[in-house]
Amino acid sequence: MLKRTVVGVIAALVAIAIIVFRDTPVLPIALAFLSCVATFEIEKCVGLKNKAIRAVSLVFSALVPVYFTYASDLAARGVNVPVTAVVALYTLILFILMLTNFENTKFEEVATVLVASVFVPWAFSTLTLLNQIDERFPEDFDGHHGLFYILFALFCALISDTFAYFVGRFLGKHKLTKISPKKTVEGAVGGVLGGIISSVILFAVFDKFFFTVHTVSYLEIIILAAVLSVVGICGDLTASVMKRNFGIKDFGNLFPGHGGVMDRCDSILFVTTALYALILFTRTVF
Repeated sequence: MLKRTVVGVIAALVAIAIIVFRDTPVLPIALAFLSCVATFEIEKCVGLKNKAIRAVSLVFSALVPVYFTYASDLAARGVNVPVTAVVALYTLILFILMLTNFENTKFEEVATVLVASVFVPWAFSTLTLLNQIDERFPEDFDGHHGLFYILFALFCALISDTFAYFVGRFLGKHKLTKISPKKTVEGAVGGVLGGIISSVILFAVFDKFFFTVHTVSYLEIIILAAVLSVVGICGDLTASVMKRNFGIKDFGNLFPGHGGVMDRCDSILFVTTALYALILFTRTVF
């Protein structure tokens, strides 16, 4: 218990430091590291033995967050990377490498590698994209919205999960799903309410003291917080299904007592991805 607490405190301090220095190379380096480790954890779970595929996929997963961090700078200099073509070429390379060691490489392993090394790093990259949201929509957001949305996503994922744990522990009576027997309906409701309350408080502070552009309403925050808290629960359950399929307890042991990167970041990856997608949808379509 002591080890788990110490590791949790250290991880929280490192996360705070990364957020503080989010506008420096610290953020892309941290996201590249997390992406690489998360991809490795999933590849290890699936039993990938093809060293060439592992090497290429790990390099690719580390480059994705770095690219999205500096994509706008590259575009300003006239360098436009055809992302779709790059992903297509990368996919072809993985399958070609499968042929070089087909006796020890299964198709489902390559498919898993593809998801792990493309979606997971992109999901981590949404933290950078949220941080730069004012550059994407300068009329709707100012420089403080990036920090707000990062904290907003973390609140909906982590604080919501904390509320769900304690409410479920003390009041939980009805099982939520067979996927995770310890989760209860009461806990899920408590988690959603916790996500909403904490997010509203966070927004109130930013709206009063930091925002210079006021285009986001309390109603929008409440709806988003409710949706994202549910998405966070789905992310946690998805990771549970994956671990059950792999027959493992944890994805890794990078954080003693807590598991690996995927164990700690499953709900965060779902929430940040959903938040960024919803912002794009609402600001582009409406």
